[in-house]
Amino acid sequence: MSKIDLTIEMIRRAIKHRIRFRYVLVDSWFTCAKIVKFILSRHIKCDYIGMIKVGEEGKTKYHFERKDLTAPAIIKKLNKRGEKKYSRKLRCWYMSADVVFADTHVRLFFIRRSKRGPWSGLLTTDLSLGFFEAYRIYSRRWSQEVIFKESKGLLGLGRCQSANFAAQIASTSLVALQYNILSAVKRFMDYETIGELFRQVNQDSHELTISERIWQAILELVAAIAKVFSIDDEEVMDALVNESEELAQICELYQCKMAS
Repeated sequence: MSKIDLTIEMIRRAIKHRIRFRYVLVDSWFTCAKIVKFILSRHIKCDYIGMIKVGEEGKTKYHFERKDLTAPAIIKKLNKRGEKKYSRKLRCWYMSADVVFADTHVRLFFIRRSKRGPWSGLLTTDLSLGFFEAYRIYSRRWSQEVIFKESKGLLGLGRCQSANFAAQIASTSLVALQYNILSAVKRFMDYETIGELFRQVNQDSHELTISERIWQAILELVAAIAKVFSIDDEEVMDALVNESEELAQICELYQCKMAS
């Protein structure tokens, strides 16, 4: 099967298994009329956001202001009008244009990181999206790119040499399990999340902050001192806090944090 037909089949299978989604995010390899039409023809409400080829490879034409123009030609036209804007938040130049592609009204966004750098293009069938929201949604693909890069480089994804299809599926599944386990370990050891992988876990889990870890170390030190001198923990703590302004501040901050 071609990559386009296989992509459509995968999306159809996901819908059949009642996996609901709002957007299909793809790179420029999969931006074509066939996939765009397929997405918009589904019974569930979903839209398409994908990169487009802009440079010398940008030969696809879009109907813009009664003419069929390529992406570079549209960019040139928008530039002459002075429609280029700069975002301090994202540190990039951007423009947008509503065009017709595959008999469908779509919106194009053009992004450039520097004044003389190359333009990149983004296409969406959701005409309600502005540039910043479309950029935010599409950036979620980056976490998937990181997953594949790390899985291929560190866990051997795609290196199974077996000619048996079941073995290939098993190899991919084992890599996915390994990645999930390692990500969970990284999450709890480094106090970080990888993409959206632990979004739900992050809401319900409790992370120790630096101040809490320092406070725990102080408590352990107080307990050790009290044990050596056979005195009460509270007496040692009171003495330390009363004699040290720094410890008194840490104690006060910790108590305020616990109260909040």
